[in-house]
Amino acid sequence: MPGARAYGFRIGDNAELLAEFVISRLAFTSRVPRTEDVGHDFLCSLAEREAKMFKAGPFFTVQVKNKRGPIIFEKEHELEWIRNQENPFFLCVANRESLSVELYSTWSLLTGILHKSAKKVVLLPGSESEPYKAPETEEDLSEQRIYLGKPILRILANELVNDEAVSKYAAILRQWIEIDRENIVNRYAGMYWIVGPATYETNEPVPEPHQSVLVFLWNPNNLEKCRTNFGRSATALRVVFRAELGKEGENTPEVGSMIVNLDNVLRLMNECLDPYAKDILRTEVGLEIK
Repeated sequence: MPGARAYGFRIGDNAELLAEFVISRLAFTSRVPRTEDVGHDFLCSLAEREAKMFKAGPFFTVQVKNKRGPIIFEKEHELEWIRNQENPFFLCVANRESLSVELYSTWSLLTGILHKSAKKVVLLPGSESEPYKAPETEEDLSEQRIYLGKPILRILANELVNDEAVSKYAAILRQWIEIDRENIVNRYAGMYWIVGPATYETNEPVPEPHQSVLVFLWNPNNLEKCRTNFGRSATALRVVFRAELGKEGENTPEVGSMIVNLDNVLRLMNECLDPYAKDILRTEVGLEIK
């Protein structure tokens, strides 16, 4: 409108500016133009310092809110969008009063949507005292609640003048990007193994080894993908054994029987192997698969 702007829009704009400043200290950050905004406010590549340079790291996206509260998806196109994220997706809650932001991982989204398809999906960011809580879905599939848990990061804007703090927060963010990335890649490969930390602390690295939430789901529609993945993984395992141990090392008592069993499995499951895999096994290992 000429000469004015709605109060709510202005508050949202301020929240995005605060979030952009904080996130841009951790990542190369591109603001999505308002005319192109379909849910992601920022497209980011983690900035990793090496001497006097910043290298581009893994990619992720961010949606910004000016207060903590439920985020609801219930229209058909909204559900389609949130269920099919192809990159790690973080929720950022910007607090103008304290000039701080909270970042929430959405890794646990897959533990819900791959299990049941509800008519409404609700993302629920928690407080810093909330532990991991599994998704809840109403029996009639009217609603599914995805609990995001505590923030993975809570950053005050004035902390970011300190390069050590920036490096620390970027390293923590990388861990969460990698957790989400692995789950997403597995999902699109038809392997519904979802792994994430059951316990963690805001602003602290994910403990290694961490106490994991492990969810395994299966879908008959993924049969062909699983067959293909099996063939490629088994081929890779066999070739890596040869590269690591050599032909003589494979004949030792410690691994000899395992190698024989793996070769037998490859022969029995030959229908899972494409011609290229069979060629690799023949040339690299000397294993003929008909």
